Amino acid sequence: MDEDTLKDLEARRLQARAMGGPAAIAKLHAAKKLSARERLDVLLDPGSFREIGLLAKSQHAGLKARTPADGLVAGWGTIEGREVYVASEDASVIAGTRGRVAELKSQRVRDLALRHKRPFIALMEAGAGRFQENNGAIAAGLGARFKEHYLLSGRVPQVAAVMGACFGGPSFTALQSDFVTIVSGAGFMGMSGPPVVKVGIGKEVSAEDIGGALKSATGTGQADLLAESEEDALAAIRLFLSFLPAHCDELPPSVMPRPAACDCEEGALRLTQMVSDNHRRAYDMEELVRLIVDGGELFPYRPTYGPSLITAFARMGGDSVGILANNPMKMAGALDEKAIQKARKFVDTCDAFHIPLVFLVDCPGFMVGPEIENQRMVALASRFLNTVIGASVPKATVVLRKAVGLAYLAMGGRVMGPDSIVAWPTAQFDVMGPAAGVELTYGKEIAKAADPAARRRELLASAEAQASAYLAAEMALIDDVIAPAETRGVILDVLARTRGTRAPAFKHRIDP
Repeated sequence: MDEDTLKDLEARRLQARAMGGPAAIAKLHAAKKLSARERLDVLLDPGSFREIGLLAKSQHAGLKARTPADGLVAGWGTIEGREVYVASEDASVIAGTRGRVAELKSQRVRDLALRHKRPFIALMEAGAGRFQENNGAIAAGLGARFKEHYLLSGRVPQVAAVMGACFGGPSFTALQSDFVTIVSGAGFMGMSGPPVVKVGIGKEVSAEDIGGALKSATGTGQADLLAESEEDALAAIRLFLSFLPAHCDELPPSVMPRPAACDCEEGALRLTQMVSDNHRRAYDMEELVRLIVDGGELFPYRPTYGPSLITAFARMGGDSVGILANNPMKMAGALDEKAIQKARKFVDTCDAFHIPLVFLVDCPGFMVGPEIENQRMVALASRFLNTVIGASVPKATVVLRKAVGLAYLAMGGRVMGPDSIVAWPTAQFDVMGPAAGVELTYGKEIAKAADPAARRRELLASAEAQASAYLAAEMALIDDVIAPAETRGVILDVLARTRGTRAPAFKHRIDP
């Protein structure tokens, strides 16, 4: 092979790596954005990226010269030494619109991710497919990616970062993923962008109105984490994957255990004192969780969506765990439709990838009333119950205070088959809140009493005594009543006892 041939090859490579050119990349930087390749430099271990399809170009005559790598950087690399497959959309090339050749590249890495059992990561900043390449009857054959996401689901982790306007197909890719982070002020999701909305229904709307980052993370819950910058979004992906196995046929990686704050006398005292006997007095459940997990570190999942329930990944004894904890500082810890929807997918993800579940229960029940019924609350709650029942991972349930009705069951109650179910001395179990039960049952009697307030207090005290954790323990309906400082030890015992029983294999898909 002569020297000119090799020089021609290198020239073609340099042209492709230049992406949309210096001016287009400078425009990205001015908007505080990284280029497609710079994002991979941040996401992956240094020097680990191996690219495929570098020399790809659009085959449309009018676009071929303007589409280096066809606007998509694809290949594989490592994160903390573990291999992942990636597709990074290039907004410097025709605004990141998706070409047919780029789609083939993305299809190729998805296929390899499934074949080689490795996570698939999509870094997205793209509109829908290029009209010039996809209009007409050829559209009848489009959409292979959606079947590929179906095949990947529950077998390997799928992760997406929404870093620009991702209306149409890219939003569907995001929602098929197990974890979605969106960049504040830059990421947008939705069925269609403002121009299509205007044509379709004649309405003027902004991208923010349709699916801005804050709306997606807080209002609709279609993004799992709101990132302040692209670097934060990429760091979140690295951290999320650290809790998961590379595929469903292996267990999550264990790391060197770290002590928890409750292991020391001061932390144990704080844990004991922070939860009041007064069930109406709120406390910071996130702080409580941080006291019992390794190093006090949590990785939140949808923290601003359905905040009455905390869902987060953490480690205990070096093992990955998924934590569901009612938050008394938000709606007294009651479960609404948002909390239920995020909990269902969180449990599904943990179960598919063999992550044990820890339930910390202080819940007065599901939300009630006409407004919540308009959200199909019964159907949502039933689906959540099914999800928890079906989860085969180890479960540890600790009831701190209120364990009421069906919400208690959904939060790892006895019939859900937890490997350990214990309660603090402050815990109460009931079919409904004692106050509501007293009013429903004895309302007329209270009204006729010489001193209604005194009679109400008397009946309420009796009802609370009947709901006592000690009575539940006497009836062998829970395993034990424990001191707060013993909580971490109970959970670590569950992890140790069940370690040899976990047989990794494919279980189920993870629906959006």
